[in-house]
Amino acid sequence: EAFFDRVNHDLLMARVARRVNDKRVLRLIRRYLEAGMFQNGLPTPRRQGTPQGGPLSPLLANILLDDMDKELERRGHRFCRYADDVQVYVKSWRAGERVMDSLSEYLENSLRLTVNRRKSAVDRPWKRGYL
Repeated sequence: EAFFDRVNHDLLMARVARRVNDKRVLRLIRRYLEAGMFQNGLPTPRRQGTPQGGPLSPLLANILLDDMDKELERRGHRFCRYADDVQVYVKSWRAGERVMDSLSEYLENSLRLTVNRRKSAVDRPWKRGYL
């Protein structure tokens, strides 16, 4: 829910730092994340989230969610993800419920994100909209 508004900067920067060793690049990304935004004509500092519509936001989402992708692959699940939208394909309704529960727990506890329960469901792929 509101993924790009709720990304935790410290968690994201820790994942970026796994691959990027250049302190200048890390500092630049941190400044990008913390750059203020205008709300009602007034500058407001950003404490969490990424700039919506910014060119780096989908890339940063991929970096943050890479561990989730690897865990889904390790478990042998087939899935499709673009930025913060994901569909996981399993053989049974029961397996879908289990995956939904474990994925929601991971996202909420490990990444401090909120799962949108209204948009999330276990269902047939052709019955669900994607992107």
